[in-house]
Amino acid sequence: MNVPQAKQFPQGERDFRAMFPEETACVDYIFCTRWPEGFECPTCRWRDRTVLPSRTVTCRHCGNRTSLTSGTVMHGTKKTLCTWLMAIWWLCVSEGGSSAKDLQRLLHLSSYQTAWTWMQKLRTVMAAADVDPCRGLVEIGSATVAPAWEKPERALVIAAAETIYPTGITGRIRMQVIETLSTASVRNFLRKAVGSGSSIVGPRLDPYLNADKYGSVYVGDADVTNPARINEIISSFEIWLNKVHRGGVAVKHLQHYLDEFCFRNNSVIHPDRQAIFTSLLAGCMAGKSKPYRELVSDHG
Repeated sequence: MNVPQAKQFPQGERDFRAMFPEETACVDYIFCTRWPEGFECPTCRWRDRTVLPSRTVTCRHCGNRTSLTSGTVMHGTKKTLCTWLMAIWWLCVSEGGSSAKDLQRLLHLSSYQTAWTWMQKLRTVMAAADVDPCRGLVEIGSATVAPAWEKPERALVIAAAETIYPTGITGRIRMQVIETLSTASVRNFLRKAVGSGSSIVGPRLDPYLNADKYGSVYVGDADVTNPARINEIISSFEIWLNKVHRGGVAVKHLQHYLDEFCFRNNSVIHPDRQAIFTSLLAGCMAGKSKPYRELVSDHG
């Protein structure tokens, strides 16, 4: 069973509605994304390639009834699947950034809380879909970020960025909130963010010099300053955050916004919007939904 593909990925809302004119088309698309090799019962793992796409499937082996959205980010939703697909599509085509207010207007949602919850869930999916490490020549560094310029709260962010040769442009980036700059925090970040065998350029400071490089070579660039590329990336993130979200981001939620910023940057390297859309939708199918109260208290 193959996931249906659009002849041309929708560039605007009219194109999107032509691709998904009704709920049935959305059911077909999501069903084939979740079970591309045929329906697999989550209870007994029985696979049945003959099952036709449907909102609810009864396993012919064990009799268990499975909802198309159970165990996914969409679990328990009262909104149509077309609404969810439009939100995911919009994240793939919107340039610069996306706020909950923008999503609320697009989907005509009566509740800002609903729009904010959806955005946080989808940012979590972005993080799960964008896990490849930086490789090759990688610059690292850290700096404080002000989620709202007019407020005193600050967060310490560590970042890594590839350099793509021969152009010298920035490739993949990874960013993470850390409590303090320490050998342990740098080590944990490098383990996830930088591939083994890379050449790492960063500050000549003990937390970087003493951290385990996992087979990579570290070159101390300066005594106290970051590589210029890292300063530019962290500064760009802070500007983007304040421009798009206008001071409405709490420090405890900052990691979600870092994940979105990195996902958007890294998606530019692979400009196939259809592939990005499919990746995000697959992430929604694999992820589990968090209730609003957990998202609000989530420290990222």
